[in-house]
Amino acid sequence: MDMLKLTIFLLSLINYYAYSWTTTPSLHKLSCRKNQRGFSKCEQRYDDGDSVRTSLWSRLNILGRNKPQTKPITIQVSTVEELDEYFEDSQRQFRKKGSAEIDYNSLLSTLSVEGDTQMIGSTETPHFSHPVQKLLYERRRNNSPLTPSNKVRPDGMKVALVIEGGGMRGCVTAGMVACIHYLGLEDCFDVVYGSSAGTVIGAYFITRQLPFFGPEVYYDSLTTAGKKFINTKHLFRSIGLGLLNPKLLKDVIFRRNNGKPVLDLDFLLKKTMQQTKLLDWEKFSEMQTKQPLKLVASALKQENSTIFDMASGHFNDLEGLGKCMHASCLLPGIAGPLMYFHEEGNGQVKDNFILKNGIVNNNFEPLADALIYEPLPFRSAISEGATHVVMLRSRPDGVDVTGKSSLIERLVMKRFLLRKNKLSNVYKYMQSQQHKKLYAKQIIELNENMNSKRDYNDTSSPHIMTIAVPPGSPEVTKLEVERESILNGVRRGFARAYDALVEDENERGRGTALAKDFFPDLILDYNPLEIESEGSALDYFLKVKEESGEKCSVPSSLGKTALEAGLPR
Repeated sequence: MDMLKLTIFLLSLINYYAYSWTTTPSLHKLSCRKNQRGFSKCEQRYDDGDSVRTSLWSRLNILGRNKPQTKPITIQVSTVEELDEYFEDSQRQFRKKGSAEIDYNSLLSTLSVEGDTQMIGSTETPHFSHPVQKLLYERRRNNSPLTPSNKVRPDGMKVALVIEGGGMRGCVTAGMVACIHYLGLEDCFDVVYGSSAGTVIGAYFITRQLPFFGPEVYYDSLTTAGKKFINTKHLFRSIGLGLLNPKLLKDVIFRRNNGKPVLDLDFLLKKTMQQTKLLDWEKFSEMQTKQPLKLVASALKQENSTIFDMASGHFNDLEGLGKCMHASCLLPGIAGPLMYFHEEGNGQVKDNFILKNGIVNNNFEPLADALIYEPLPFRSAISEGATHVVMLRSRPDGVDVTGKSSLIERLVMKRFLLRKNKLSNVYKYMQSQQHKKLYAKQIIELNENMNSKRDYNDTSSPHIMTIAVPPGSPEVTKLEVERESILNGVRRGFARAYDALVEDENERGRGTALAKDFFPDLILDYNPLEIESEGSALDYFLKVKEESGEKCSVPSSLGKTALEAGLPR
């Protein structure tokens, strides 16, 4: 009976963990005040609703009572100095009981760092334009041509497009790049950087497989994949309890070191990108000399971020590109074994990458998701000479980017990083929440660059412009698979990018209406699994409707750029 209770408890934990990855807490500030150290203290609570993640104890109710849904004190941090001071815990407020060791989970539970970049493209500041906006407009007006990467454009600047991923949340930045294409700004960028799913979005942007083909990867391919792409039942294996699920017995016995992952990246990077939504490799390869894609991943032995690109010989075909993307997207413990990279290799570029756990060889560098050492890779862009940066974020402004890690998350990390891969330094780094501190620090830096009024010709320091959806926007979770939710995420990304980047100030605020026309409800009328087309599923669906004599009410501008449709841009 005791074993049965334990099993039920563990099953409930797994269920909670899976649920917490697919829902988002909604926080509402009740009051804020300054404490003696200058930090803002805000009382917050969780709303009750279907989209709100409730606490562990209230979901399981195993103690026969609910834990109050209250987060009494939140310290709002807005500078890097405050963040560093907070993590030092000089007043010893967050120490483990009977120990001098900092309890980082408690520390994070009262911390809040939020994006604040809505001044860009705001209707409340119609006459304000960020220096990066001005340079993009100037390049578009002058038809500034894409220039070989070993040369400099006539204006002497280097503009980088940097794309955040975040699993299925990347649908938001997919909508943003679709808008950049719509506004005719795609040739204004000299280089594209991607982290995690941002590498996939960047690839379809570079091949110009827009406006629908690229985003369809999200709302058509991945939402209809079922357990081929996301299977939360495999969380049992992630924490070493695969034997508790009879369906995983075979997997435990015959795949002891490399069990089936919760997130199967092969479905995205092989089945989808190399087959059903084939990336145009010829176009992609051609563009690498004038608008290259830089893929950012975390190097776990070096303990820093690292960049992969075609010019450095890291890949020379679509399969090799997929392996680099796999490394950048690899969530530790969730997306299967580590990707190891051998710089020297055996002469075949794609064979320099080995997907396996526990390789003990100094010639191999273990790689994982960029979120560990550079979740927002704008610093990589600047280190390689970017003078101007457009940073596309997948999380809304006004959302706390820190957050307390769950028990299951900690168990997954310990098993994956320590037991399977002997990466004690990386485990300590993540256990002390340094990756979340890094993300918070980057958000603060982006906020500080929001209201720059410098001349865009002033390159004494880089110009950084951020685009993020507004506070209060629903946040798509990493493992969301509901098709309409993903489509709406694409729309929100398109809408925000339009308001931020349209040159005509009178057009600001029209992004939401335009996004609904650009990605119409008609998209939800077809079943992606019933469409076999090498092109856009929506284009194919409309063609079939037209040939059958059915009329579809769609805007005449559907699928066209603003210039083609004669609309403001």
